[in-house]
Amino acid sequence: MSWRSWLLALAATAFLILVMAYFSGAFTENATVNGVERERLAGERVTLSLETVPVVEPVPGTVSATDETLVGSRILASITRMHVRSGDRVERGDLLVEFDDSAQRSVLAQRQQAEASSAAAFEEAGLARDRAVKLFESGNLSRADYDRALTAYRVQEAELERARRAVAEAQAQLDYTKITAPISGTIVDRFAEAGDTVTPGQALLRLFNPGRLRVEALLRESLISRVQQGQVLGARIGALDLSVEAVVEEIVPTADPGSRSFLIKALLPKQADLYPGMFARLEIPVGERPRLAVPEAALIRTGQLLFVYVEDDAGNAIRRTVRTGAVDGGRVEVISGLTAGDMVIVPDDG
Repeated sequence: MSWRSWLLALAATAFLILVMAYFSGAFTENATVNGVERERLAGERVTLSLETVPVVEPVPGTVSATDETLVGSRILASITRMHVRSGDRVERGDLLVEFDDSAQRSVLAQRQQAEASSAAAFEEAGLARDRAVKLFESGNLSRADYDRALTAYRVQEAELERARRAVAEAQAQLDYTKITAPISGTIVDRFAEAGDTVTPGQALLRLFNPGRLRVEALLRESLISRVQQGQVLGARIGALDLSVEAVVEEIVPTADPGSRSFLIKALLPKQADLYPGMFARLEIPVGERPRLAVPEAALIRTGQLLFVYVEDDAGNAIRRTVRTGAVDGGRVEVISGLTAGDMVIVPDDG
């Protein structure tokens, strides 16, 4: 091997030693000698103790609307105007769709005329009945003519009632040419456009109430006993990086024979940017476990390593490399590197 190769190998070794020394904190302000700080660290002292935390099992689910409805047509007609589009917010009673109402108006006018005719005939029959009563009481009208007058009156009364009901039916058909929102909510889908001819029962719009959303999830048999109606569960919406509380409002008491799972529905709080169809996870409690946790501010990162300072009996700051887990409310679970009773130093910001 040439002298140049020896020099390169020596330089590489020296570089590696320098890198290892840097990542071990040899060049930091609070460098250690044999793991002990040269100077005491200022900061809050926290004595670690085991704490009990719940263990949960995440179960996948889907966000759905509790108040959702399909708005459809009740008549055969042509759409003249659609007043809303997907994403529009509407209030109960707002006008959504208008149909061509010329046929309905024509039928209504005809039946109103028939009603007027029946009303006139009924009035005439009433006068005839009154005359028949007076003549019959004075003995100037036979019993048969008297009965015919009363029968004619009752027939015209029934005809007038039938005409009035026909007008009410025609008015209802005319009212069906304007569709209003049955609930307050947001338009999700629009299935028709102006100019389309629709049939009775055909869906035109779908809307839901964004203030009433829930998570629907399937639980396997072994988990259903851990959930009850009214229980508060954690819910995680990954797309929004959001954790909220959901209240179990319904448990379907029959398992699906194919998957052996139970359907549960948990109500979510009102939340912006949350829509039906989003993926969610319900956190089902399955037990408890002990853990050690330190304040997040106590963790110090050097390169790829995480460590904390622990004060020994002599008041020296000992650096401990730790492996961490989940973060919860400003506290970080410590998986290894510390034990209960250790006094962790939370360094001052300065």
